Amino acid sequence: MNGTRDITRTVPFWLIFAASTLGGITNSASTPLIPVYVSDVLGGGTELAGAIISLAAVASMLSMPIAGVLGDRFGYRLVAVIGSAVATAAMILLVSIPTVWGAGLSRILFGLGGSAAVTLLMAWLVTMASPGERGKALSIYGLSVWIGLALGPPLGTAINALADPRTVFLMCAGLELVTGLLILALPRVPRPLPRADATPRPRGLRALWRAFLAVWTPGVVAAAAWCGEGLMLGFLIVHLSSAGIPATGITGAASVFAVFAVSVIVARLFLASLPDRIGPLRATAISLVALTAGLVTLALAGNFWVASVGAALIGVGFSPLYPSLTMLATRGLHPENRALGVGLFSSFTSIGYGGGAIIGGAVIATAPSMWAFLLVAGLQLVALAVLVIFTRDDSPRTPTDAIEPRDPAA
Repeated sequence: MNGTRDITRTVPFWLIFAASTLGGITNSASTPLIPVYVSDVLGGGTELAGAIISLAAVASMLSMPIAGVLGDRFGYRLVAVIGSAVATAAMILLVSIPTVWGAGLSRILFGLGGSAAVTLLMAWLVTMASPGERGKALSIYGLSVWIGLALGPPLGTAINALADPRTVFLMCAGLELVTGLLILALPRVPRPLPRADATPRPRGLRALWRAFLAVWTPGVVAAAAWCGEGLMLGFLIVHLSSAGIPATGITGAASVFAVFAVSVIVARLFLASLPDRIGPLRATAISLVALTAGLVTLALAGNFWVASVGAALIGVGFSPLYPSLTMLATRGLHPENRALGVGLFSSFTSIGYGGGAIIGGAVIATAPSMWAFLLVAGLQLVALAVLVIFTRDDSPRTPTDAIEPRDPAA
């Protein structure tokens, strides 16, 4: 096959895109309803809701590197399908056992399964794309996450208004099942061909350490950024409702998620090549400044329109952030340990995601919700300092990219 063919014009790319979109809908439709489920069904408060939400993130943090190791060894498809099946079972468990321990176990299983599938899908894409088109491919692929985030909360709140949270969770189980079927349709990832001049593949603890050294700086930045997403997804509706904004409706709190996601999509269409043009380091720095401004605006929002401005700023910030951080994280990885590195990097996003839920639950239980958003805004500035201090090389590629195999499906 011609190695210069645009990966974004292939069927496997759009299968990965569709699977990621459905996974995003499942997460963003179910997570905002956890506080409602905890309050109405389990009789708990915001601290319990934050703890239950964060369980999925903690499980994801552990699952992602393990899924990467298993994917490198046994194949991406097998591990991703098993992960999707576990996430499906988790949603069914949440419906079947309406207790605190049932909800906790469900979130753990959802974090384990869903994160395994996402990790392998991203590694799949990085393997399929050539180094020169990786930034563009990741930018377009990243739209699936935000489309899922745009569709999930309005869909979940609408179904909840018509029925109850458990109906939403059943719908999410069905979406996870379809995700597994899409993964089954993907082609196998080829094994790299041995090369006499190739760098030997690190193994065991050495491979884990090498991968950690490659991803820790972009990982810390990702943890801070995804802390903002975790806070928004778990408590934005609660925060805006306390300011007098209704939860549903065209100008309701749930619609702010749509503004956020649409702003990411529109910005991504114009900024898809930004990490390739100015380098992932500079693109990440710009993103963190936009995230800080957006979180401060959300903290102070008193109506839908101000909240929408904040959401749009965060959306613009997230637009180049995902591909930029992924490029920074994967450029120093050995091709045969790429899934391990992607898993380690993704675990940092889970740390941030869970941290956002914990911060939201703890702060809102003792102080106005505004302070949770201001605290997370400050974390973006800390992440910017870490990025500038510890990221030395702004080159988006590494010499090992030259020896990478291309997926025949590409």
